Amino acid sequence: MSSIPTLADPAITALRIALEQAGHDLAEVLVERVELVDQLHYVIVRYNPFDAENFKREEEMSTSYRDSLHQAGWQGALDLGSLVLVPNIPPRDTAPDSYIASWSIAIDGAVNNQGAADQARERQLDTGITEALWDVTDAAGRSTQILTQDPDLS
Repeated sequence: MSSIPTLADPAITALRIALEQAGHDLAEVLVERVELVDQLHYVIVRYNPFDAENFKREEEMSTSYRDSLHQAGWQGALDLGSLVLVPNIPPRDTAPDSYIASWSIAIDGAVNNQGAADQARERQLDTGITEALWDVTDAAGRSTQILTQDPDLS
């Protein structure tokens, strides 16, 4: 069982649990949300030791935090040397059972954005395409790629 108290921000809680499960001392980890503008949310993870002498380990700890977060599903976590930046975090009021699923396809020869979107939608409905690769992001910002296949209707 986790020693982390329940927090109002599910993404922060999930990140802290992942770091704790990876063996990091949460007493020396600062995890905070940064909201630059509406719908643009990041989390910063920083090494915050009790002893100022240990700040020399800041870059080493940032790399370790990033590696732990990658293993826990935050593939976009970036080691910036003195901190880890975790981009694309959903807003703090996102329901735990909410997901964002996005499908992408390369469109060549479109005249504009609308034309590319129209062509993508046509390809999405093409009965000859029977599988799709989806990027699915959960309420805590963890992304997973999932391959789906249409059922055989023959």
